[in-house]
Amino acid sequence: MDLKETLMALEQKFWEASSAANVDLIRGYLTNDALTVGTFGVLNKETTIAVNEGQPPFFFWRIVDAPRILQLTTDSAVVIYKATAQRQGREPFTIMISSTYVSWDGSWKLAFHHQTPL
Repeated sequence: MDLKETLMALEQKFWEASSAANVDLIRGYLTNDALTVGTFGVLNKETTIAVNEGQPPFFFWRIVDAPRILQLTTDSAVVIYKATAQRQGREPFTIMISSTYVSWDGSWKLAFHHQTPL
């Protein structure tokens, strides 16, 4: 599997974990010093996990354009794409996403995630 396939598989797992409020998967997915940024402000790892607890599942989510990968080093890369989604009981939304991954001990982890609403 190439880098793009690997990182997009992780993005899909994160969407699925967020939809299912699977905080154990989210906890293992993030670096210890991970940050998430969006209209909600800046969240650290524990706050990101807490925000996902009890959320309604996604009615749908999909990537609406071709993801781009910016490889920073052999052990870090940024994934950039546009997505549309809707949680059950809420309005649909469209966002630009950038997720920065680092590879530690052969495992890719999310270090920084940014969402810009469109």
